[in-house]
Amino acid sequence: MDNSIPESGNMAGAGVYWRVQPWVHDNPVAFFFREVQGKPLPHIVHEKLTLDSWSLDLLGEFRKALHASEIWEGQRKSLILRHDTDLISLVEIVDGWAEIFTAGNDAEAVGRVSAALIKQIDSGEETPMVPVTFWAADPDKYPMPFMRRLEAPRWAELSGNYDGSVAKGMERLFALRSCPKERLILWHGQPGTGKTHALRALLREWQSWCDAAFITDAERFVGGAPTYVFQVARFGGGRAGALAAKRSKLIILEDAGELMTTEARSMIGQGLSRLLNLTDGLMGQGLNLMVLITTNEPLATMHPAVVRPGRCLSELEFGPLSVEAANRWLRERGSDISVAKPTPLAQLYAAIGGGGGADRGVRNAAVA
Repeated sequence: MDNSIPESGNMAGAGVYWRVQPWVHDNPVAFFFREVQGKPLPHIVHEKLTLDSWSLDLLGEFRKALHASEIWEGQRKSLILRHDTDLISLVEIVDGWAEIFTAGNDAEAVGRVSAALIKQIDSGEETPMVPVTFWAADPDKYPMPFMRRLEAPRWAELSGNYDGSVAKGMERLFALRSCPKERLILWHGQPGTGKTHALRALLREWQSWCDAAFITDAERFVGGAPTYVFQVARFGGGRAGALAAKRSKLIILEDAGELMTTEARSMIGQGLSRLLNLTDGLMGQGLNLMVLITTNEPLATMHPAVVRPGRCLSELEFGPLSVEAANRWLRERGSDISVAKPTPLAQLYAAIGGGGGADRGVRNAAVA
């Protein structure tokens, strides 16, 4: 077999195209694609999954197949596993995610090894680190996913930060174990009332059956090309293909209230209608997805189509804690401060943390 590098610097095989740079000829990634092109190996299975932690011990029996490895800048790990002469896997690990390519001559063998490798690496255990896919549209190209893992608290750690109506609404959401008929979740309230912390707790509670897609450019998602919507809806979110098809998805538009107001249609055209169609129209049929919108806008400014009966799975208003609840919250944390008016959660945290202006706001409301 000729292992020489084509002078053009471009190699193609089995539908995979790889740009080779002179200094990476022998690293695991280049080695894998050279094998695919050189033999060639026509069958490839490509999977993604999340990892809470990583060590070579996680490979189990597959560690015997380890052929080469590399750590790049202390973060990215690349491993080659040679299962047979013509059966090989590439495992790329970065930022809590693993991307796995398995290639070979026998399609059945490739699928079997890929499934076994996924099963070995993916523990399936719930952890405080929740996978979230962040989306952003390149103005000159197309939507791009950026996969990260974020620490998320359990609701039991946060429930005392919210009034009774929010707590009851959250408990109803936590009881879900699959995507319901109503798929729009609307959270509204002034800044500093804990919407983002509640969202993180929701992701933690739902991680066994639901993946999160956070839209960083909501105006493009709602008002741009429909392909953005479908690309997000169909993305596997770092799950093996068979598992991804069974899971639900939560699309998150944070601080996107201005896109849901009565003036939204004049600003972004049909985008609002398209978003709502995704939750209960033809666009959303066959897609197990929900849309969560958080906003600082008053509910009265929302477009009637957004808040019509039967559309919202959950509509929660996050407000300041009552005087009684706020003072109880302060006492439970050993503070001698007291307040005389309803106080936002952020202001209470600033008080016990010694924050500057926010702290003075609480003290100015204190009972003498």
